[in-house]
Amino acid sequence: MSNGWVQVANEALKLPTLIVEIYGDAAKPGVRQVGKALETVLGFGNTVLWPVTWANERSRIYLEKNLEEYRKKLESVPVDRISEVPPEIGVPIAEKIAYVRDERLADLYISLLAKASCVDTIEQAHPSFVNVINNLSPDEAQLLEFFIDYDLIFLNAKWVDLKTGTFRFAGQLLLHSDRLIGLAFPGNIGAYLSNLSGLGLVSIHHDRLSADTAPHSDYSALEAHYRSVIPPTNPDYPDRTLKFEKGVICRTEFGFQFTRACHG
Repeated sequence: MSNGWVQVANEALKLPTLIVEIYGDAAKPGVRQVGKALETVLGFGNTVLWPVTWANERSRIYLEKNLEEYRKKLESVPVDRISEVPPEIGVPIAEKIAYVRDERLADLYISLLAKASCVDTIEQAHPSFVNVINNLSPDEAQLLEFFIDYDLIFLNAKWVDLKTGTFRFAGQLLLHSDRLIGLAFPGNIGAYLSNLSGLGLVSIHHDRLSADTAPHSDYSALEAHYRSVIPPTNPDYPDRTLKFEKGVICRTEFGFQFTRACHG
């Protein structure tokens, strides 16, 4: 046996048996890094049930896919820059990746786990981020991607009595229609944005305009669209006039830290 293979064999002996079983090849790039990063986590919590999960075909697919994505994120990290994942982060994520199937949610968990696995990025991985992901729906994970580079503009539409100032809403948190593409339940957009705000990831400003010059930051185009789909008057209140109020949804500092740790 050559010295190279002796070294590979010796390193393989250091890996948790479960990792070798899952990946099949201890010499595969990134496997050694995974083993070192998860050494403390394995054996805690639901990771002891991974062999049971591995025996279930559907669960095995999710676990195998998610761990493979994790390996890919670590394969370019030198072994000496790998850090053992804190159990406060690693244990709940290890539980989730055994069954989470939505790709966006899975990527958030795996990206956070990878950041917690590296000496150079572990400070970005706050334990509270796990609970944030736990409270996101797949649609909300998609919406959150819009805030990585830009703010999100919106309109509130009201039928207003110009004499008294009384009004009824004709629509709230109205976004560009292309922001709704791909959402499973676009009718829930108000609840989604409220949840993102409640989690501290974004702030909704009804009295502030966006300064972005990015695409889809044009209030005039947004208003023109909704004037074409919302009746100018309400049949129940024919004396009221359709008016629009402009607003913007911005990522918070906490949201910035979250996206830095959980994307890419």
